[in-house]
Amino acid sequence: MTQRGIVRVLTGSLQGLSGQRVVVEVDLAPTLPGFSLVGLPSTTLRESEQRLHSALRNAGFHWPDHRITVNLAPADLRKDGAAMDLALALGILVASGQLELSDTTLASTLVVGELALDGALRRAKGAVALGLDARALGAQAALAAQEQVVDLSLVPDLRVVGVAHLSELASALARLESGASVTRRELPAPERRGPGLIGVHGQRRAKRALVIAAAGGHHLALEGPPGCGKTMLARRLPDLLPPLDEVVARDRLRILSCSGAVLDATNIRRPPFRAPHHTVTAAGLIGGGRPLGAGEATLAHGGVLLLDEAGEFAAGRLDLLREPLSSGEISHSRSGENVSFPARFQLVLTTNPCPCGFFGRTTGNCRCLPFEVARYRRRLSGPLVDRIDLWVPMERESARNWWGDGLVNGEGEGLEDTLAAIDAARAVANARGALNRDLRGDALARAVVLDADTQEVTSQWADRGTLSLRAVASTLRVARTIADLRGDHQVERKDLAEAMAFRRP
Repeated sequence: MTQRGIVRVLTGSLQGLSGQRVVVEVDLAPTLPGFSLVGLPSTTLRESEQRLHSALRNAGFHWPDHRITVNLAPADLRKDGAAMDLALALGILVASGQLELSDTTLASTLVVGELALDGALRRAKGAVALGLDARALGAQAALAAQEQVVDLSLVPDLRVVGVAHLSELASALARLESGASVTRRELPAPERRGPGLIGVHGQRRAKRALVIAAAGGHHLALEGPPGCGKTMLARRLPDLLPPLDEVVARDRLRILSCSGAVLDATNIRRPPFRAPHHTVTAAGLIGGGRPLGAGEATLAHGGVLLLDEAGEFAAGRLDLLREPLSSGEISHSRSGENVSFPARFQLVLTTNPCPCGFFGRTTGNCRCLPFEVARYRRRLSGPLVDRIDLWVPMERESARNWWGDGLVNGEGEGLEDTLAAIDAARAVANARGALNRDLRGDALARAVVLDADTQEVTSQWADRGTLSLRAVASTLRVARTIADLRGDHQVERKDLAEAMAFRRP
């Protein structure tokens, strides 16, 4: 075995959802044996020495009888995660002469993988996200755990070679040098959407709101007494949404990879649905911690974030969503770190009107004191309510509606027509450049052109309700969606009247 000089292996570390270039520099000195790892490694990386010792020995290699110094460059970037295990092992084996690989291949290959003690390679958190950034990191190929090759084959323009065990590393490196790789896969379209509104009888106003929300991407709130069907209806909204486009699907691929989830390529284009419990922490909702991780708002990117029983969430917790509802992203600033997470989701709230659930309702008697009702309703602040496009008060359905075809067979009324109308409305909106929910400024003015009489009616309604400009703009966007569902290019007074009726009383 011929010992080489300093060996450099290309790998990466996550910062938020983005991959940062990291070069593992390995130097073997003929002095007292030891191991030093420098370059701001996390606790997980500091523990890599023990994993490397056992993995190399169990794979038939030996631990070099030298002073091993490993530098993670750049030295001022904090590194985290066990995805660098394979890069560390490869650097030591090449530096000690136990394996051969050219400097050119080392410099152009992204090496990611976590080591088990027996030398097996495990999937590494964030490997797909690093693969998506491989070109930006200077890599044309990737060497990764065999069980993660299927996921990495979804990354365009990246050669991928897998290795299941360190004992197979020599043959994997030969395949890498020869230019071999796995066959790239396309993101598959998801299977047909779920049942939608089939089986939901009654609650026509709430179902109409769901169709409008699905067509325009609008935020929705369902308020009513216990047992009126709020949660059931809210969970049907993802069934009405079309598949994610390629751009959002790749964002979702990145998000799931960084969260450590096992990827299911067959469902990667299905809009996500997240429903955190009301005990969720601030970091769990919008992200945070160290290292900075994504929260439920980011995991719902491109889909639906349901906050069931919104009145039970901790005071101020819901207000953390105000900025992402407007901007579609969440920014975190920590010492030396500025990270942005995508968070363009549809917010769906379900809430009771009071703690017992019967305040102002025709069914049931409210047992709450006035201050209890006021305190409960204050959980939803004015600025948050202002961002809700569709507010639907609900009542319990009459028991007469429970029987017959409605309960036994469900209302299968026009599901395909409903989905077709939603898809057509979204196609029209996308042709304008954005979903109706995202229309702002001049784009909104061009999309919603009102005649003088309709403008006057809208102004009087807004002044009587002392509505903010944001609420008026939200109403105009909903009216635009209603017109799109009708297939009309012109927003008419009846569209505005229906949109106005969906503002919170």
